[in-house]
Amino acid sequence: MTQGHPPAAGWPPPGNADPRYGAAPPPAQPGPWGPPPPAPKSRRGLWIGLAAGALALAVCAGTAVGVGLGMRGDDEDGPAPKAAAGANGVTVTDAELTALLDRHSTALAAKDLDGYLAAFDPARKELVTGQAQLFRNLAKLPLSVARYEMIEKQGRVSDTFGQGITFQLDVSFVHQLDGFDLAPVAEWYRWTIVRAGKDAPIQVTAVTGAPAGGNGDSKTVYYPGPWDKWQEIHVERTPFALIITDAARAGVARRYAPAVDKAVTSNLAVWRANAPPEPLSDKFVVTLADGKDEMTSLYRIGTEKATEAGYSVGMVAAERKDGKDTIGGTRVVVDTSDRYFTRSGGDNDAHMVLRHEIAHSLMTLRTDLAAVDEFSKLDEWVVEGFAEYIAFHGRPLAASDRTAPSRQMVRNGWNGALPGNSDWDNPGMLTFHYWLGHTAMNHLAEKHGEPKLFRFVEAVYAGTPTDRAARDVLGVSLDEFRAGWADYVRELDG
Repeated sequence: MTQGHPPAAGWPPPGNADPRYGAAPPPAQPGPWGPPPPAPKSRRGLWIGLAAGALALAVCAGTAVGVGLGMRGDDEDGPAPKAAAGANGVTVTDAELTALLDRHSTALAAKDLDGYLAAFDPARKELVTGQAQLFRNLAKLPLSVARYEMIEKQGRVSDTFGQGITFQLDVSFVHQLDGFDLAPVAEWYRWTIVRAGKDAPIQVTAVTGAPAGGNGDSKTVYYPGPWDKWQEIHVERTPFALIITDAARAGVARRYAPAVDKAVTSNLAVWRANAPPEPLSDKFVVTLADGKDEMTSLYRIGTEKATEAGYSVGMVAAERKDGKDTIGGTRVVVDTSDRYFTRSGGDNDAHMVLRHEIAHSLMTLRTDLAAVDEFSKLDEWVVEGFAEYIAFHGRPLAASDRTAPSRQMVRNGWNGALPGNSDWDNPGMLTFHYWLGHTAMNHLAEKHGEPKLFRFVEAVYAGTPTDRAARDVLGVSLDEFRAGWADYVRELDG
């Protein structure tokens, strides 16, 4: 479990064991048949993308661009800081912190390594080394926006008796990947700030991720990015993707680059053939992880363990557009050590996983966050069914390795129901539920045509209740659709 922002007693940090980010800060002052089913590919990822978006909107709308929620430390205009400004007092003001972050942003833009490192305590060698590595990693990215802004402080920012002060500062790294993000997005850091005495400099002594305030399920906010995770990143730029991985695995990025581009172009061809609005983006950011532990840590907010072969994260924009919160971009993460990537031949391979996740990204960008403020408002059979439909587009249902065990489940006595969102919490039934969503989309396309399939899914992502979307787009109630689909599934065995 992770704490809110801040916890009632002290401040146990979210826990970053990487020594490159310094020592942990001190306490603040006063995703059931035969063989195991295939691992789910992205259900958890969508939860992170959309529920985390709602989380950010609920508790930090505006804070990602430095508009504070209210400082958890001392009020710099209150009596304590004023008293600390006396002969022996020690204090750190908001103006000083803003200037510190402005200098940090300017140094990054100017590719000034010494200026970038000036904020960090030079005695913390591992911290300084880690931040130098971060600086070099960021230099490899096509950043059109890159700035650091204050979110909030925690702990005492003044001492009237001249003793040093230590507190936490939550910092938003507002950034935009040029040609990939629709708008700037934000990653949150937690800096430990120290001023040893009245005339001492302000220094950062530790860095980790910051959780979103007011939500006990939040571990971090889109932290760590690949640039934080790996000492050196490799960036593979293709016509349709920005592929990021550990520099030690640059060969893996080059090997999968054609598959990534093929997945994007295949999905775009299906999209454009069905005449929905033009996709909001035709280029995507894809990170290649090596194992579930790496997947679990990348771009995450919650604490759940990754089990899927891939996921797509919707990144909430750092600034509102026309007074509304939006998705600023997406991040696809895939586990190249997963069996979908290591097997050779067949239809259930890396290309299928990439098409599935990019299908999520295409639709996630169209999410109306004002209407979809909780994951439960999106029916997972629609979300995952659409991604499976696109992943296997142009191939028979039998191409999915979910089909054989799922048809056996139908023969064993299936109740004819679409899986509700709570049903997806049963890991032993995930393969069946993915397949049911897939068949629902197949039936919809066969009966109503692919253009209406796209319109229906878009309506759901836009926040339209699924029953109303069925009536508005398909001309039938959801119950009528469900009955026809159940007959279709049972007839698959002839």
